[in-house]
Amino acid sequence: MGLDAVEIVLAVEDAFDIHIEDAEAEKLLTPRQLIDFIQTKVSSTTTTFCLPQRAFNLLRKALLEQGRWKRREIAPAIRLASLFPLPQRKAEVEKIAVALGIPKSPAFVRARWVNLSLLMVSLGAGLLAAMATGHSSPSLKIWGFMGVAMVTAGIALRLTRPLCTEFPSNLQTVGDLASWVMTRKPDLARAGVTSWTRDQIAARVREIIVETLNCRPDFSEDACFVKDLGLS
Repeated sequence: MGLDAVEIVLAVEDAFDIHIEDAEAEKLLTPRQLIDFIQTKVSSTTTTFCLPQRAFNLLRKALLEQGRWKRREIAPAIRLASLFPLPQRKAEVEKIAVALGIPKSPAFVRARWVNLSLLMVSLGAGLLAAMATGHSSPSLKIWGFMGVAMVTAGIALRLTRPLCTEFPSNLQTVGDLASWVMTRKPDLARAGVTSWTRDQIAARVREIIVETLNCRPDFSEDACFVKDLGLS
């Protein structure tokens, strides 16, 4: 699909809380076909909501409201590290959480190299402590090693809290973040709209098409997206 087609599909998904597969979108050649297709999707989801899709739509809406990204740049497979670059990552994610009504943002972790460095420093401090005991008994050396290593690790962890800027292993993509949202919004299953008339669907689709393609609003529902409306 071209960029305009992707924009229309994403806008429709947001507006009606539905999901459109690429294979389904490719068969929709006119506004009438799109409207009728949406009507079947809406009627099939008014009683059973797809919570992962609803969570993704809400997340995408919150991201778009920040004004930094376009719809086509937000997809389930997109890496969060590229979407939220340093150094403002934590602050931006906190804004998204607040916008979604989630009081606590995801917990960040230290980079692997930081954890490895802390381990090496802690073990090094413990080894120096063991060596400083001179000719003491092996058990004393062991206890000295363990005690100093643990204390050093505790201090190092406390001092390096500002370095917790990486997403955890289970939170790497936009899809992962949508799943995180789904488990933290108890009101997610509550539908914003429980039913749509065809006239409502047609009017909303017309708005989306005009906004995306910058075409005249008086087009026929049987107009061809590509030939008549300039879809690329």
